[in-house]
Amino acid sequence: MKVIMLAAGVGKRMSAVTDIIPKCLIKIGDKTLLERHLEIISLLGIKDIVFVVGHFKEKIEEVVEKNNNGFNIKYIENPQYTKGSILSLWYARDELNDDVLIMDADVLYHDRLLLKLAESRNQNCFLLDKSSEYAGEEMMLFVKEDKVVGISKVHSYDCDFKGEGVGFFKLASSDCHKLKNILEEFEQAGKVNVEYEDTLHELLSQCTAGFESVDDLPWIEIDFEEDIERAGREILPKIEQCK
Repeated sequence: MKVIMLAAGVGKRMSAVTDIIPKCLIKIGDKTLLERHLEIISLLGIKDIVFVVGHFKEKIEEVVEKNNNGFNIKYIENPQYTKGSILSLWYARDELNDDVLIMDADVLYHDRLLLKLAESRNQNCFLLDKSSEYAGEEMMLFVKEDKVVGISKVHSYDCDFKGEGVGFFKLASSDCHKLKNILEEFEQAGKVNVEYEDTLHELLSQCTAGFESVDDLPWIEIDFEEDIERAGREILPKIEQCK
């Protein structure tokens, strides 16, 4: 299993911070999000990590090299990092050749959360938090008969229930070619200002994806400056209490 970490974006909704550093180098407590990612991935025993970089790529590479705990690191540059996140995954499409964890880099989370994903019996798997309330920015997962049938920030789908997606997805090697083809179709059609989750939604029509519930585990995606404050005040203490 390998990790594809999407860390190229500008973070335009919090430019006062991201004009200086990329989002994954925001420090929560005494460590950056990126340092925490590397610690948790190491705990899982995963050695292969592909970083898709763009905005302040040199700063990311510097921190990775300082915290390389025996990883096999590969960097892929997304020169169009100001456009949709789909392009980050498109540039990494040739890495879709093994069981893979596709991860957003701007998430603070308990290590058991990623362990649940990696060890899930579902070959294709999302992490779903039913306790999250939709406020317009959340990437929602729609579940019917224990399968994820839709993923969107803006659309609703017929379902038994829904919850927020954490921003991580496990994809089986046997289905990697399907996602790669979808990425190619989007790029050739000029659909480059959309989020990579749009391609995952398309993938759901071609293969089955389950989910693991993480309602009981603390996590937060850092989208706005107020998320940084909440992460340090509320989420990090919960993570440390759960250790």
